[in-house]
Amino acid sequence: MFKFPSVEPEITIVDLPGEEFEVVCTNLKTFFVLLELGAEEEFSFYDYPKDGSKDGPLALSGAQREKVTRRIKVDDFEMFEIESWYAEVGSDYCQSNGYANHIVREGSLREVVSIETPDHGAWVYKAGTKTDSPDLLRPGLRVEGREPTLVTGKEPDKLADWLFEVTGAAQVSIGPKSYRCLKVLWAIYYENQPGLAEFYVADTGRTIFFRRYDGPESFRYEKLAGHPTVEYEGRVWRHFYDCIPGHALIIGD
Repeated sequence: MFKFPSVEPEITIVDLPGEEFEVVCTNLKTFFVLLELGAEEEFSFYDYPKDGSKDGPLALSGAQREKVTRRIKVDDFEMFEIESWYAEVGSDYCQSNGYANHIVREGSLREVVSIETPDHGAWVYKAGTKTDSPDLLRPGLRVEGREPTLVTGKEPDKLADWLFEVTGAAQVSIGPKSYRCLKVLWAIYYENQPGLAEFYVADTGRTIFFRRYDGPESFRYEKLAGHPTVEYEGRVWRHFYDCIPGHALIIGD
């Protein structure tokens, strides 16, 4: 496992009002791995202390490893298969389900069809209902989409609406490192678990920081009372955890 700090490095985010630039996101946005065959990435999870304290830095709770293992073609779509491993602090990595659901083509809205991977059975998206988020990012970009709940071996029966918006630019510092970024908010309205991803894509095209929030309908919402909040689309979202990829912490990179 990458040697992530045991407590979260100091995070400073300074908005850059009026700054305009475009970025082509080259990684799997909130999972950090580059969309290239053979690419690997590890990212950390930082959570609130188990004693319930709301003060002080967040503590390292685990890490996830992502690897792009194959490039496949389903009908007219070219896709990557990406496998995942997760480890709690002090434990070894255990493999999670692999998946093959990211289309290679960049810069446009896309749909995903039914896919089957050899080791994990059938992963099914209902035809015509999956809209992927764009890779070409700029301030003011706002896209709405819909996707089914991902299930194995049968057609999904529930849909989730989402809203993807680039809200502006920011200078983000993680410990001693600093990045010029676009700020993205990605709200997904799953039943009983609405989530808001706040993440920052550097002008290099890499996602360098991620924050997860839960909405009022979430079964965790009351447990997150006292955590920092953001207001977005008529909801007050409560902070859940942070993620930092290993590449964002390497000095001199």
